Amino acid sequence: MKKGQVYKRPEWVESGEDELCPECFKAVGVQSRYKLICSLGKLKDGATVGALTETLGLRQPTVTHHLNILKSIDAVQMEERGRERVYTLNRRAHCFEECKIPY
Repeated sequence: MKKGQVYKRPEWVESGEDELCPECFKAVGVQSRYKLICSLGKLKDGATVGALTETLGLRQPTVTHHLNILKSIDAVQMEERGRERVYTLNRRAHCFEECKIPY
């Protein structure tokens, strides 16, 4: 885990490190963002914003906002496939390998 300020793991994240670095807390500090991580974690080929909106029952701007935050900490990757943008979980990201956030 990175040194410096740490945050307590939120109660909705049932396993992993007890203390998280600021980046990882940013990923899971909001329950709907963590649900987004878990949804992407179940999908090998990723999903579009539209598909994630349906799956999570969230509005499109909310899903896009969460994806942008997750991209900023390298937790998700985006690939353009034709006219679509497909998001996948970056399973090698610090949050999942070092802070052991489950997905």
